[in-house]
Amino acid sequence: MLGFPLAVGHAGTGRLVLLAFAVPFRQAFYFTLSLRNVAKGEAMPEWLRIDAGTHVLRGRTTGRGARHVLCLHGLVDSLEIWDRVVPGLGKRAAITRYDQRGHGDSDAPPGPYTRTDLARDAIAVLDAVGVKESVLLGHSMGGVVAMEAALRFPDRVSGLILIGTTCECKPKVADWYERIAVAGEREGLDGLRRAIYGERSTKNIVGDPQGIADVTRMLESLAHDPLTPRLGEIDCPVLLLVGEKDPMGVRASEIVFDALPLGIARLERIAERGHWLQIDSHEAVIRIVEDWLEGERT
Repeated sequence: MLGFPLAVGHAGTGRLVLLAFAVPFRQAFYFTLSLRNVAKGEAMPEWLRIDAGTHVLRGRTTGRGARHVLCLHGLVDSLEIWDRVVPGLGKRAAITRYDQRGHGDSDAPPGPYTRTDLARDAIAVLDAVGVKESVLLGHSMGGVVAMEAALRFPDRVSGLILIGTTCECKPKVADWYERIAVAGEREGLDGLRRAIYGERSTKNIVGDPQGIADVTRMLESLAHDPLTPRLGEIDCPVLLLVGEKDPMGVRASEIVFDALPLGIARLERIAERGHWLQIDSHEAVIRIVEDWLEGERT
């Protein structure tokens, strides 16, 4: 792997470590520098390595502005899934995105994992970039983690943007998650690809198979411990977006909307679009999110 400048953040310390990459990551040498607060619109190293305690997460920061948005991708995706929306949103806010544990180039600590574990990862990222509170933008599984973070750490979450997500699942779906996890453990990344997308899929999955399996099993908890009864405790503004052809179904987002306190949420349905709105309807996502962010400022 060729090197490039990165930075390691130590959660809660307000420090980053710049990695000068003339050599691969494991041989890189470290320089310490003081953190510049992205919430004040100041510059930062764009690529990050974030120390979350038991593991390191890969992240990237771009954009400027008083507002901060933290992007959380879905299962078997990576931070690159946000490539089409970040340039637009980065004109109005500082944007940080990261590979969730086990995904992309982030580490996979020993499992099992809980939703709270992944929510703590999100807070570790905010600590590393010196952000007190942020809007969390979560897609699919990332939306689950974002909602958990808002419930566990309400003082750190100023708003939620949830794309194609859910707050509960039926036993049949939990069984499907288990099959995915087993496929990853037995057959690695190819097994994950086939179990999720089918034999003919050419989807490229990057990450640690066991880590992704452990994350997938975390999602099974939505069957016996759904978020739904707790969503009434959320008190920050919420924007939900869902494609009308999302295979998860529009109803999944409607259940989230209905469970939230009256008046804090807005639900937008996008016609003729599926699960990955940030890819196949990125211009609409940028427009709707910018409008929502502007409305929350006034």
